[in-house]
Amino acid sequence: MNKVPSTRKSLEKLSKNEAIDRILKLVSEVEQLTNEVKILKEEIRILKTPKNSSNSSFPPSRDLYRAKNKSLREKSNRKTGGQPGHKGETLLQSKHPDQTINHYPDDKCPNCGQIHHTDTLTLKAKRQVIDIPSIQAYIVEHRIFESKCQCGHVSKGNFPAEVKAPVQYGNNMAALVAYLNARQYVPYGRLPELIRCLTNISISEGTVFNLLNRTADLLEPVYEGIKSNVSKATAVGSDETGAKVEKDKYWAWTWQSPTETYIVFSPTRGYATIEKEFPNGFPNSVLISDSLSAQLKTPAILHQLCLAHIMRELNSFIELYNNQWAVQMKALLKKAIKLKQSMSRSQYNQSHEARDEIIREFEKYIDLPLQEDIPKLPALQKRLRKRCKSVFTFLFHPDVPFDNNGSERAIRNIKVKQKVSGAFRSRRGADIFAITRSVIDTFVKRGGDVFEFLRFALDVSVQKKVFVTNSTVN
Repeated sequence: MNKVPSTRKSLEKLSKNEAIDRILKLVSEVEQLTNEVKILKEEIRILKTPKNSSNSSFPPSRDLYRAKNKSLREKSNRKTGGQPGHKGETLLQSKHPDQTINHYPDDKCPNCGQIHHTDTLTLKAKRQVIDIPSIQAYIVEHRIFESKCQCGHVSKGNFPAEVKAPVQYGNNMAALVAYLNARQYVPYGRLPELIRCLTNISISEGTVFNLLNRTADLLEPVYEGIKSNVSKATAVGSDETGAKVEKDKYWAWTWQSPTETYIVFSPTRGYATIEKEFPNGFPNSVLISDSLSAQLKTPAILHQLCLAHIMRELNSFIELYNNQWAVQMKALLKKAIKLKQSMSRSQYNQSHEARDEIIREFEKYIDLPLQEDIPKLPALQKRLRKRCKSVFTFLFHPDVPFDNNGSERAIRNIKVKQKVSGAFRSRRGADIFAITRSVIDTFVKRGGDVFEFLRFALDVSVQKKVFVTNSTVN
């Protein structure tokens, strides 16, 4: 940029044409700078309203150290705390204590010195202390004997099929390690210390891996059964998230139903993963997902877009631009969700005026003209117009939810695991976690004691393996 004459005297030396050229150039530069300032101001305004879990697909963990975000959940008229009719819980005394310690008064009366007789004792009160005993390893020694017959033949006993080494750990220990690692997210480095503190047994990180690997092998049939059940479910939710495996970018995928969760790791986020795991898609299911093209490409009876994702996008346009189209669309989606909560099962297969009115209103909104200066808003409207038949599927099927929160909860466990333990050290380590966590999440959904379920599943798997081995030998 040429230096502009800064004094009146220097400007007077210019010719008329030179002065006009200089002024036009200055005007052009001022307009350019004005536009740049306008763009920078808009960027600053957007940065002052950063993306978070309430207005984007960012996980809640990304909100750490930021201002508290608004929840998609609306306030109710209920007061905080326990609600009327809620059954409270308190610590009750056991009718069958494991040990009873009696505390008697002195043998002699401190007042008159007479000796107390046992027939004068009456129980005045009792208190109980709940604690845990010191945990020690329980070692079972298996011995085999042989007998030599007079004819010279030697008969020998056999070790149980599951006892394969001179010294090994049992299923209870394997279940405990798997539970602590996959359910409580205790990393390899701290697991040996925790096991030693709890059981007084010293194990190495290598032993931890071996126990986890053995557990995953035993749970493989359960894992495959979960996959089969998910493929036949009425409603299936699916989601995916990035994960580090051996310093490479992998993707943790989940497909889940109200009673099962199936997790798998894959090097790709593309449709190839879906095609590999579920080559026939979900011919009996409604698939709930976000707007990822690979998910929407999956064969299914119908698709349901996650309204929680859409409402977070709408929140962004409302917070940044106070866009009224976004306000109206969000209100309409909330109206549909409220209608879902009030419908009985018999109403889904009948004509429903309120549902028809919501769909008519939605069809009107997706064709309205929008503000042209709002980035990504036209893209959202275009997507909703293209996928209009997948927005209100939940209003026609009683077992289909309006959101994909079940899948998000499933993959959140992978994020928590990585935040606590870091990246998965190997592909096998990631697969072990996927198998074990799938089984654990399925147990959680079905209710009951997760650890006891895990022990039971390992025992059953061992017995089945022994039965198959014996059948093959015989």
